[in-house]
Amino acid sequence: MATDLFTPVLNEHTRSVRFFNGRLLSGEAMTDEQKGLRVARELLAQAVGDGIARGFEVKVAVGTSTVQAPALTVGAGVAINRRGEILLLENDTEVRLIRPVNPAQAPDKIFQTCVPPQQGVYIADAGVYLLTVCSIGAANGLAPVTGLGGLQASCNAKYIVDAVQFRLLELPVDKTLLPNPRLRNLVAYQCFGVDGLDDFATDPLGPTPPPSTLLDKIRGTRLTDCDVPLAVMYWTATGGVQFVDLWSVRRRVTETRAASPFVLDDARLATAEAMVLQFQEQIRAIFATAARPELVIGTELFRYLPPVGILPYRSDPTRRGFGVSFFQGLTIRDLYYFEGTKVGYLIDACLRHGPIDLGTREMITVYQIRENMQSLAQGVAVQPAIVFCNGHAPFVSDARYDLAHFNYANFA
Repeated sequence: MATDLFTPVLNEHTRSVRFFNGRLLSGEAMTDEQKGLRVARELLAQAVGDGIARGFEVKVAVGTSTVQAPALTVGAGVAINRRGEILLLENDTEVRLIRPVNPAQAPDKIFQTCVPPQQGVYIADAGVYLLTVCSIGAANGLAPVTGLGGLQASCNAKYIVDAVQFRLLELPVDKTLLPNPRLRNLVAYQCFGVDGLDDFATDPLGPTPPPSTLLDKIRGTRLTDCDVPLAVMYWTATGGVQFVDLWSVRRRVTETRAASPFVLDDARLATAEAMVLQFQEQIRAIFATAARPELVIGTELFRYLPPVGILPYRSDPTRRGFGVSFFQGLTIRDLYYFEGTKVGYLIDACLRHGPIDLGTREMITVYQIRENMQSLAQGVAVQPAIVFCNGHAPFVSDARYDLAHFNYANFA
C-alpha cells in the first residue's frame, strides 16, 4: 500500500515511554525507555562508522610475558563495533594468553579462548592469531526487592554494566608461510585484501565490492560483529611471541557510506593509511634490532610496500640507517630533492594509489627532503631520511627556479 505525503512512518526501535503525572510505571516501562535510548545511540554509532576511535594499542607485556605464558598489554581506549556498540576500556589492561595446564598433553587449542570455539586441529608449534575486543553485558550488585513472598529473586541485578572482553582467534594462514621471513608482511597484506584492490581499475563501471580479506574467512563463524580487531600476533612454542602487528587489522573509525568506487570510499582510504602505519611500525622494529641496517634488502623481508613510506637513511658512513641497497633489484628513480612543504601533499596523494608489488618491478620514486639534508649539512643532529612512493604518484621534484635552493634543487 502506498504511503501518502506527510503521513508518519513509524518504527518500533527508537520509541520512548511518555511520562505524565498519575501514570503507573512498571519495570517493563523503564526497560523500554532504556532500550530506546540504547538503540538510538547504536544507530548514531553505526552512522559514524566502526573502528577504533582512540587508544587500544597492543604490545608485549614487558617483564611478565614468557614463552610458556605469553601476555599482552592493551592500552585504554574507545572503539565502535559493527553493531554500533561503544566499547570502552578505562585503564591499561594486561591480558594473559593462558597456556594449557599440562603442556605435555596436546589440547584442542593453544590458548583458552572465548566462545564461539575455534575450529580445526591443534597446532603443535606455531600459529598466527587475531586479538579482538568484544562487547559484553555484566550484572553488578543486588537490588532490594519486595513482594516476592520470600522467594529467591533471579533478576534482582542492581546494574547492567557495559563491559568488554578480549578474544583470541586463530587466523587461517597457510602453514607453509610460517617459516618465511616475509610472513609479517604477507599476513598484513592478506588482511588488507591486496588481491582485490585493483577491482575498480579492472572494471570501473561494474560493482566495486570491498576487497576480500583474511578476516573475512572467519567472519560470521568465529569473528562476530561484536568484535573489534586490535592486532595480529605470531606465536611459536620455542620462541613465544615473535611479533605483534597492530595496523594489519587496526582501523580508525571509518565513515559509513553507500557502496561507492575506490576513489570515494573512506574504508579503503583507511586501509591505505593502515598500510603506511603498518610499514612504519615494522621498519622501526627492524631498524632497532638490525646490527647493520644498511645491508638490509627490502625484497628479503617484504613482498609489498605501502604506496608511500619513510626510511631512516644512511647518508654517509658515519650515519646509521638503511642504504639504497634496500631497493636492490627494484626499479627506482634516483634520489630527488623536494621541499618539506610538499610532504603532506605527497602522502595524501599517494594514499589514493595502490601498494607497491615488489614482484612486478614497478617504478618506485625515492626522494630526500631538502630541509632534512640541509640541516645535516649544517651540523644539526637529525636522523637522515628518504621518502619512497608508488611511481604512479604525482612527481613533486619539478624544478622551481624562483623557490629552489641551489644545492638542493633538481635542474633539467
